[in-house]
Amino acid sequence: MQMKSNLDLLQELVSCRPVSSDIPAVNQAMLLLRDFLQAQGVHCVLEKIGENQVLYASTQPGKVQDVLLNAHVDVVPAEDSQFIPRVENGRIYARGVDDDLGCVVCIARILCQKLGKSSVGAIFSADEEVGGHTTAKMIELGYGARKLAIVMDGPNCNIAIAQKGIQIVELIARGRGGHSSQPWSCDNPIDKLIDAYLQLRQNWPKVTAEDQWQNTMAACICKAGSVGNQIPDEARMTLNFRFLSEADRQNILTLLGQLKGVEIKADRYCQPLISDGKDPAFQIFREAIKRHFPQSDPQLVRMNGATDARHMTSLGVPIAISGIPGGGCHGPQEWLDLQALEKYILVLSDVIDAISPQ
Repeated sequence: MQMKSNLDLLQELVSCRPVSSDIPAVNQAMLLLRDFLQAQGVHCVLEKIGENQVLYASTQPGKVQDVLLNAHVDVVPAEDSQFIPRVENGRIYARGVDDDLGCVVCIARILCQKLGKSSVGAIFSADEEVGGHTTAKMIELGYGARKLAIVMDGPNCNIAIAQKGIQIVELIARGRGGHSSQPWSCDNPIDKLIDAYLQLRQNWPKVTAEDQWQNTMAACICKAGSVGNQIPDEARMTLNFRFLSEADRQNILTLLGQLKGVEIKADRYCQPLISDGKDPAFQIFREAIKRHFPQSDPQLVRMNGATDARHMTSLGVPIAISGIPGGGCHGPQEWLDLQALEKYILVLSDVIDAISPQ
């Protein structure tokens, strides 16, 4: 059977509209990918995690290979028109081509090329955009790597070796509402919430673009009241903290515990990731990028955002995070460079040949 082109496979995945919240659509894309790989003889296992079908594919049987690759099949929501791919001037425009379906296709092609030669496995995540629970569960189920993990969901032509941890909390202030014309008869929870937030905010210095590798705090959601002449009984604020170490997280929790007048409700948490930049695997990766993208200057960098790499720290191997040149991630003009997709297949091929020789 003739193998589909990279462009055809990418367009078919986009057409599934695999938005994270639409689990049947994500499952459809996962099955399409499974069928493509199985037709080429790649070893495939579908794990059912909740309602999600999660695909593991490998060049040899077994949950643990020398190299573990990862990309996610789910995408963020978009207008209907963004799920109709268009190709212009060597670029494909559509939802998810940059984040992260182009990388899915790249990994699929590598699995086909290295079949029966190198030891390579891949986890195709189903929910990275909403927390990555499926990747965490796959690691718990024993899928892993002996030498190197590569998460294809990162900086273009660079290699991220660290990413910040995340702690999301909700501040809840309760009081006694009433008519806004008589504030003296009320206990305004909005005042309590603002006081607590300002107390907390003074512990965070201003972070600049030139010095980003710092702990940060951002207020993301604020809810209180429903009409303009009534003091509410309750006010809520959601805060997103990014931190560099577990000690920093504990300091943040201590500061939260010192706030008065509010209840603290902890929400999603993930630990930071830091790999040893001196590991030879990273130099191998940098040289491979430079070989196929001679105009680039590949660097080892650190990420403020989080990827599914955060779920792989227990593997005990170097974890590299990288990505194919593209742009407009999560936006209305998301795009991927199709020639760069072909080149990144060569990059990964070179890295795998060095880490897991035939």
